[in-house]
Formats: sequence, structure tokens, C-alpha cells
Amino acid sequence: MATTLRQLLGDLSDRASIRPAAATIEDVSGALAHLGRALSGVAEDGLTLGDSYRQRNATALAAAVATAGRLWPHSGGPLTDLAGAAADLIGRDRSVMGRSHRWAATVEVAEVADHCARLGRRLLPEAAAPELDVVRHSAATIEHDAQADPPTAAASVGLDRLVPLPGPPSGEAEVTVLDAVAGLLAALDRAQRADDLTLRDFRAAVAAAELTSRYAAVAAGMTGRDAGPLLVAGLAWQLAGRASMVFHDGRQREPGDRRGVVSSSQALVRALRTEVGSPADIGEQHGQQTSADVAAAVQQVAGHMPVLADRLTMAVERWSRTGQLFANARDLPRMEAMPEDRIQAVIAGRHVRASGADLNRLRNVVGRAADLSTGLTDALHRASGTEPVAQRHRTDRRDRGAKVPGEAERLLSRAHAVDRDRMGIRVFHGPRQIPPSR
Repeated sequence: MATTLRQLLGDLSDRASIRPAAATIEDVSGALAHLGRALSGVAEDGLTLGDSYRQRNATALAAAVATAGRLWPHSGGPLTDLAGAAADLIGRDRSVMGRSHRWAATVEVAEVADHCARLGRRLLPEAAAPELDVVRHSAATIEHDAQADPPTAAASVGLDRLVPLPGPPSGEAEVTVLDAVAGLLAALDRAQRADDLTLRDFRAAVAAAELTSRYAAVAAGMTGRDAGPLLVAGLAWQLAGRASMVFHDGRQREPGDRRGVVSSSQALVRALRTEVGSPADIGEQHGQQTSADVAAAVQQVAGHMPVLADRLTMAVERWSRTGQLFANARDLPRMEAMPEDRIQAVIAGRHVRASGADLNRLRNVVGRAADLSTGLTDALHRASGTEPVAQRHRTDRRDRGAKVPGEAERLLSRAHAVDRDRMGIRVFHGPRQIPPSR
């Protein structure tokens, strides 16, 4: 089953908190060494602009945890293994992390380091290893800062990014919804690291996001909530797909990759249809399922929609910087001081390289769809009376990514903005088709 960084850190924290009978100081030290590695990388990349109070605290915590991790030889163990896997995930995502994402990771790892240091203190004589006390003091400083300025839900998306396990030997038939969305996120990450995300990939992922949003809205409606306003998230993603049609990247259609973004998007839609049914007739095709069953199945993927939205937002930002897209000059936004060559291109109807403000509309509609998807996800969890899948194992801990009451409604109330932009787009009752990958 797929897992997330937050789940790994939560499991590590839970194990350290209950003080397993077989716990050893060597295992605790090994876990701290890996956590120190993760914190050092994040602090090195920077949490703020310049030498701020937060940056100094994060650097001090990284140094304290790394020092405690060198006190004993590492013999391995469950704590070491979990911390190593978590540190590897953070290291792999460093290239796509922004400062807000690094702050969210620091807050989460600081709490886990505090639990490990506390366990180490209980395993040793009172006066031994004062380095563990330094770790706890530094972690408390981060905790105090996080209480005053907690990471936002958008900044915490990296913590909930699913990590897929290898697919079953028999093929795609056994792929679950959770594994399918993990595969799509992993495919997006691979394409973005290789700077090989095409517009076709982008549109396929947007179509998957639209369909998932529609499923989530229908599932929320089955629990008694008015699904009408919630359908706006799917409409917003549809608008994002339409907005992308202005552009092209000059790349010819390539043979499908079974682990690529297009194939992974199709696999997600197939998994939803297999486990839930079509959005138009969920109750008819799967009459044996209760509304709670349907909501639970949809929640598995809807809970990670903000992560998917974050990846698509990053793609637009990258295209804005690199100028990899092209468009007819007449279809691009107006410019206050349009250069002469652009004026000539508009008159002649020529295609030009798009960058910067040329992608503002696409950037805005993707950002709006991302906000609405976050609100839809929260509304679905509230309607079904459950918490996100990634948080279920930590019911006794404060969710730093939780939004204040009413934020979902605030986000969804922005539907009128989408209505102004939709330019005649109508809501389809049937599912969209993702382009074939052949």
C-alpha cells in the first residue's frame, strides 16, 4: 500500500512515544542521525530570505540532531529504518521544495526528533548525553515558532505526497485508487525532475483532477450535503484544461509510457470507476455500497488533490520562467508596453514564445482550481465525519495543516469568480475522456 512522508514520521513518532520494549539507544541514535541529515539539507536550502530568526533556529536544530546522532554506533532497527526512509523522501523532494514547504517539513521533523530525544533520555542515566537535552530545547523553539506561524495547508502538501509501491505482476487490474493516485504523483515528479513534462501530460493530469473533483462532489452529496456548490471545483479544472489549449509545446505525439503521466492519469480514472462507478450513476451501478463506502473510497484520492494541484501549479510556473510554450500572439494577454516585434506578430497572427505574463491567465485558473480542490477535500471530510487518510493514524496529535473553521466554505464561495471566467463552458454530467496514450 502506498504511504506518505507524514505517515512515516507519524509512525516513527508513535513508536518513540510508546517506548517499545526492544528499544535501544543505538536505534534512537540512528534515527536522529537520519533526521539530522534531513534537517541539515532543508536548512541549507533556506527557510527564509536572509539570516532570520527562523533560519538560525532551524540550523541550530539540524546541528543538535546531527550531533546526537553521532553519539553511538548505529546498529539499525525500526526507528532507524523509518527515519532513513523519511529522510530519503525529503532529500528527493528538495529540488522542488519552496521555503514554505521546507518550513512545514522542519516543523514536522522537529516534533519527531523531540520524541526520539525524549525516548533516548528515558533509556539513559539522568546526567548522560546532555546533547539530547539540546535537541529537545531546539525542537521546542521550533514548536513555539510554529504555534505563532503554523505552516499552511498548501505548504504541507509535500508531507502528504504518496509514495507508490511496485505494481502487481498481473498488471493494472489490481491497482487500487490509492496506488493509482500515488502512481500519478510519482509520474509527475519524474517528468518535472527531468524537465520533460509536456502539455499533453499536463492536460491528462488536469482531466484526472476534474474527474476526481466530480467524484468527490457526488460522494459529498451522498452524505447529505448539497453537492451543487462543490461541483465548481470540477468546473474550475475543466476551465484550466481549456485555458491550456491556447498553448502548444511543439512536441509530436510520442508512444505511451505505462509509467508516464498520461497512462497514470488513465489508471486513476479506471480505478475510480472500478471501485466507485461513474459519477452519473454511482448509486445505481454499486447499489450494494453505502454512502460511507463511496465517500471512503473517494477520500483516498480526494485527500491528495492539493498535492496534485501543487504539482500542476509548479508546472505552469516553470513554463513561465523557461518559455517552453508557444501560442498565437493574438491569443495572449494584452501588454501595456507591447514591443514592436510582438505588435507585428499580433498583426500577422504569428505564433510566439510565451513566458512570464503570457501565462497569467493559465496560472490564475490553475491556482483557483487548486484552492477550490482544497476546499472540496475539506468539505468531503467534514461531510463524512472523518479526517484525511494521511492523518488518520495521528488522531491524538494537532494537525498543523488543518484549516480554520469555515475556510472550505470561503474557498467554495469563490465560485462566482469561476463563473465569470468560464466563457460559456457548461457542466457535463458524464465523465471526460483522457486522451489515449498510444
